[in-house]
Amino acid sequence: YTTFSYGKVSTDKKTYSPADTIKVSFTLQNTGKVDGAEAVQVYVSKKKSAVARAAKELKAFDKIFLKSGETKTVNLVIKASDLSYFDEKNHAWALENGEYLIQNASSSRVLISDAKIIIKD
Repeated sequence: YTTFSYGKVSTDKKTYSPADTIKVSFTLQNTGKVDGAEAVQVYVSKKKSAVARAAKELKAFDKIFLKSGETKTVNLVIKASDLSYFDEKNHAWALENGEYLIQNASSSRVLISDAKIIIKD
């Protein structure tokens, strides 16, 4: 087994429209003595939502293989429309405007860093 170090998460821009794609990136380094793989994850949360939502929702993940000492920039994409919720009243998917928190993680319990984005029509 080996250990990994995560860099700060960032996005390609701060404001997105519903049709945009959110490009998320961060560095990952194998800090251990052996080669290994890490399942990197990106969670999204929405404060002040019109509906009850999970505290964080898994929106992207990948398995990254790194040699001992190797560092790689991890790039993941999330469609802005994937941040929608199902509006039971209108029987349709709805994407709320406002601020969202993007977080990189090694698991749902180990969040590394965050970046704020805004969804705006």
